[in-house]
Amino acid sequence: MARILIVGASSGIGRTLGLHAAARGDTVAFAARRRELVDAAAAEAGGGAIGLVCDVRDEASCTAVVADTVAAFGGLDAIVYATAIDVLVRIGDASAATWTDTFATNVFGAGLVTAAALPHLKESKGRAVYVSASSVDRPLPGMGVYASSKAALETMVRAWQSEHPDLCFATVRVGSALGTGVTDSWDRDLLMELSAGWGPKGYVHDNGPGGPMTVDQAASAILAVLDSPVWLREVTAVSDPGRDNYQL
Repeated sequence: MARILIVGASSGIGRTLGLHAAARGDTVAFAARRRELVDAAAAEAGGGAIGLVCDVRDEASCTAVVADTVAAFGGLDAIVYATAIDVLVRIGDASAATWTDTFATNVFGAGLVTAAALPHLKESKGRAVYVSASSVDRPLPGMGVYASSKAALETMVRAWQSEHPDLCFATVRVGSALGTGVTDSWDRDLLMELSAGWGPKGYVHDNGPGGPMTVDQAASAILAVLDSPVWLREVTAVSDPGRDNYQL
């Protein structure tokens, strides 16, 4: 069974992934900024799972979360970077702080965690997986800053792969997933205004013919990438209309 560090595991896809991985026997480190949430996730997972505090905007914190995982598990077989922030804002209204915080969280932190984990992944012939977005190539109005950061993330992952061809660095593009809590902080008036045009312009269909997926389905896609006997380096996960109620 694998030793997995999931960064961004306090809620949503990252937390769900950790619970499913632990349920099948993997040893999981749940990492995020909120101590109480990662501790609760680890307690629910059981099986030697641990909760670790990590602020991906801080280099020392990124280095420490990897070191603490390795110290607890005796090594590291995989990292999953599921941390992301998605601010709903017209791109022309985005402040420097919004750009900086989004890229620091969605891109820079991924690079710092990967750098810290690299020697351990090389030792175990492990894999690194990064959660991206299906809107990268066609940003929804109001989500341009987020999509830009995910495009940068994907380019960075290709750079890691280019410089380290002996390891698998994979991105999994995920469309709208129910239960992530991403929209909780969005301005409702702006959301209603912008979302009115998403359907007529065809953006909603980018989630796949079945519409939004669940966090369980998104987690299953990431597990498939981790488990595959061959490298799946650039994967897009969309809903399956024939399995709308699918659960792991």
